[in-house]
Amino acid sequence: MPCHAVRRPRARLTVLARAKPGQPAGRAVGWGGFRQGEKGEALTHMSLREIDKSIVGEIWTSTEAMDNLGRLCAFGSRFGGSESERLAVDYMVDKYLEYGMDRAAKEHYHHLGWVRGGAVARTLAPEAKEYRCISLPHVGTHDVTGELVYVGHGTSHEFDAYDIRGKVVMLNTRSPSYFPRPIHRKEKLGRAIEGGAVGIVFMRWEPGLLEETGSTFHDRECPIPAISVSREVGEEWRRMAKGGRPVTVRITVDNELKPNADSWNAVGEIQGRGTPEEIVVVGAHFDGHDVAVGAMDDGAGAAVVMEAARALAMHKEQIRRTVRFCCFSIEEIGLQGSTAYVKAHQDELDRIRFMLNLDGAGRADANDLAVQGDTRLIPYLRRMAGEMNEPMAVDTNIVLFTDCYPFLAQGVPAATCANLSGQSAGVRGYGHTAADTLDKVSLRGLQTSAVQVARLILRVANAEDWPGARMSPEMVREVIGPTNLEVLRLAGRKEFVG
Repeated sequence: MPCHAVRRPRARLTVLARAKPGQPAGRAVGWGGFRQGEKGEALTHMSLREIDKSIVGEIWTSTEAMDNLGRLCAFGSRFGGSESERLAVDYMVDKYLEYGMDRAAKEHYHHLGWVRGGAVARTLAPEAKEYRCISLPHVGTHDVTGELVYVGHGTSHEFDAYDIRGKVVMLNTRSPSYFPRPIHRKEKLGRAIEGGAVGIVFMRWEPGLLEETGSTFHDRECPIPAISVSREVGEEWRRMAKGGRPVTVRITVDNELKPNADSWNAVGEIQGRGTPEEIVVVGAHFDGHDVAVGAMDDGAGAAVVMEAARALAMHKEQIRRTVRFCCFSIEEIGLQGSTAYVKAHQDELDRIRFMLNLDGAGRADANDLAVQGDTRLIPYLRRMAGEMNEPMAVDTNIVLFTDCYPFLAQGVPAATCANLSGQSAGVRGYGHTAADTLDKVSLRGLQTSAVQVARLILRVANAEDWPGARMSPEMVREVIGPTNLEVLRLAGRKEFVG
């Protein structure tokens, strides 16, 4: 390439408008199992600035996003395979139709389900005592006893420093700030299994007598018992071990795995009025863990998807390319909903120009964009953010354990909302605990994210000079990189590691 700088042209947007807004959606059955809404009427020209004002005003003066989040939380956790999941899917599909989507559907798939049973942790030496704990998903039935070994944060170096074969490993849930990258729970679990541990205990880093759950393996039973204890319990066990005294722990768990369980994604669509065969996907998972209602993680993200859909549906005659709004199920135990979606829509992947993942949206610290490897998108999205007057940082940061990953694995241009502007504490806050409740989410946070998303997607769907294109498998491996490929292997993901 020439070494001189080339000035990129500004995004060219073709923007159209309805002459008669506010048409009601129909309920007839359409193609592909979708219930079809009514088409728009005659078109006139409307400025992008006027549409922006309409979107901002509609979202900023409405409580709909918080109302929807409240309903989702009232159903329960929406955990995979549960009745609360089914109720939530029906509710979201009905809402899509109410908002004027051209099509809406619940897309079914099967998964390896899991039902929580009992869990008890006991110390046998130097003193006998029973403690509260919880199993992690896809842990079956086990009764194991072993010497406790605390390996700190669970970095690769800490695992190398200890002999864990035949022992029960305890580590904390934090990713330390001194380590060059986040360390996911699945990586820590994979290292414990490969080191020969007979059980693993995740000690929550933050205090508060809360256990912190999280996925193990998504497509099979976890081979060893994996439990969580509160910071207070874990620290008590560490005190027992002072002076070199061995601490013996017994873990007893009894849970049920359910092959071929039913689950659904909730999908709404605005069909493009100019080039409908090209697709923009906006998605977030709506499930929480079974220990909480999952208001922050990620009921809020689903509520933002729905609110952006509502605002954009009012201007659907101005949207040239198809926009598909996906509320994915079962992200929390293995990205199963988004993986099923990608598998079911293989014939469309070449035509998906962009996938935007909103896991974490609706929170004050998650309004930046982490591009998933395709660096061509960075200057383009930065320019869009500038034109929108949005203080949105854009950079590349590969995220393996959220719903953009199945799209990245297939080479689809993608990004996820993130906090790129501040220093991460390496902890989840109330996420994955019983304290992830509705009071932790603000209406203003939901509105801020929904405004940003709706305005951005309007531009991506209408831009005529979009730089993204599907990556080859070789390019995907390169952007994921060798370190992340090793993490995927430890986590049991088979896309690149057989």
